[in-house]
Amino acid sequence: MKITNSTKFGEVSAAILSLVGTISILDIIDAIKQISNFNSETLDKLDKTDSQSLFGQYNPINHEMISNIKVDMTYQRRIRLRQLINKLISANGFDPYSAGAIDVAMRGDEAYVWDGLRRVIMAGITGAEYIPVSRYHHKKTSSIIEMQQLEARFFKRRNADTESMKPEEIFKSKVVYNDADAMKILNVLRNAELDIEGLNPGYKTLSGFKEFENKLFNKVEENDVISSSKIIRKVFNNENVVSSYLLIGLAFLLKRNDQLDKPLTETEIESQMTSWVNTKDSPSRNQSTLTKRRLNSKASESIAYNIATQCSLDYNGQTSQLIDFLNLDNDDLDMLENLD
Repeated sequence: MKITNSTKFGEVSAAILSLVGTISILDIIDAIKQISNFNSETLDKLDKTDSQSLFGQYNPINHEMISNIKVDMTYQRRIRLRQLINKLISANGFDPYSAGAIDVAMRGDEAYVWDGLRRVIMAGITGAEYIPVSRYHHKKTSSIIEMQQLEARFFKRRNADTESMKPEEIFKSKVVYNDADAMKILNVLRNAELDIEGLNPGYKTLSGFKEFENKLFNKVEENDVISSSKIIRKVFNNENVVSSYLLIGLAFLLKRNDQLDKPLTETEIESQMTSWVNTKDSPSRNQSTLTKRRLNSKASESIAYNIATQCSLDYNGQTSQLIDFLNLDNDDLDMLENLD
């Protein structure tokens, strides 16, 4: 299956970044090689990879043809093409000695790389026909979902437990192998119409996932997050990303708002925030306007305060009570006011 017909780097890169499901490694390599001037300006300047001279005569036990290898992007990290090419350039090609064998899981007769995805792509780009592999054979009675879950567990243990991975990438692998806590978080994200790593396609992307993961069920509850997301997506409808800091800060404000004698309705908060956004100002008002001034030790509290004060929410004389509920003292307020 052809990934894209484009020859433009940006469009090919975007297509590869958004890959989902099962993909042939050869299709990824072909998409990269079709980029205009890639062969003449990049590939021709790199050392070529000759499988036989580097890995010895092809052996079906220890080697696998790259054309036969697939990847299941359900649990894999997204492929960032610029980073991959930069690695090739810095090493002047594929380095087989530091790369070692890749790990594949055999789903019947089909090989799926679960560790070494970028290595096999780089080897194939530079001319390798086959590559050393370490094989795991799934049970013949395993379902596709069971195979995915086991491979995702392998992947998480090999990568997240030994090297730096983004919190979003770790979360994605946990979802695939059905980790209970991850599934609870995914359910909240789905109900809040937010996406992480393509797990909820069609929804706006949540940025700063670690903040969300740390505060959900700890400082705010699901209903607060769902309401907060709804307001943010309406107020900042021209932004494609929802900030975790703003999401949790507003959720915390909604939670404390409900403790007031005369709380604002969600409609009133949304309306007053919309009026604030639409007030012409320089620079323009966006999500970061409300999140950039915050106390590290009280991020959610200070962002909730920013929303209430900068958006001039009309609390009818209850602002002091709200600040108390936000757990901000005079020293906190002084520090906030002095932040650039």
